[in-house]
Amino acid sequence: MSAPARLDLKHYGHTDAAAIRELLLDVHDEVYEGVDDPLAGRDEFAKFVDHWCARPGFACVVAYDDGEPVGYAYGAPLSAATTWWAKVTPPLAEPFTAETGSRTFALSELMVRVPWRKTGAARRIHDALLGSRGEERVTLLAHEAHDKVRVLYEGWGYRTVGETVPFDGAPLLCAMVLDLR
Repeated sequence: MSAPARLDLKHYGHTDAAAIRELLLDVHDEVYEGVDDPLAGRDEFAKFVDHWCARPGFACVVAYDDGEPVGYAYGAPLSAATTWWAKVTPPLAEPFTAETGSRTFALSELMVRVPWRKTGAARRIHDALLGSRGEERVTLLAHEAHDKVRVLYEGWGYRTVGETVPFDGAPLLCAMVLDLR
């Protein structure tokens, strides 16, 4: 599929979470269908969706092509009490990990349905989500084993600052950061 001439990029926040929850889960189910990962199941992923949607500053962009959902990205700012950086190795210096609630936006999910992959949709969704953010940087966690994904993010300007297994059952992830200012 070639790039859609025009994606309709809709912004959602915390108050919209209940209205978009099933859409987020349905797109996730399609994207992760057949993936052998205990964290990829609908019930397990729903816990992540609910966690992120409840966070202060939650923001989401869903892209549509002629009314059909293409994909989405969402996240929220890291709070001053975050443990995001705690398990990153090598350990990062305190000035880097100090959070204020408005310093770093954590991009939790970015996914695009198969028919719209390699069309530029992921970048457009990403940029729409982050384009009006006030934070100085964005962070994300990418599977260490998924070289193509990491290379894609590096092409967008992200740099790897370490590796982490943030919770029991999680795979080895690369902690990546992109300066927004």
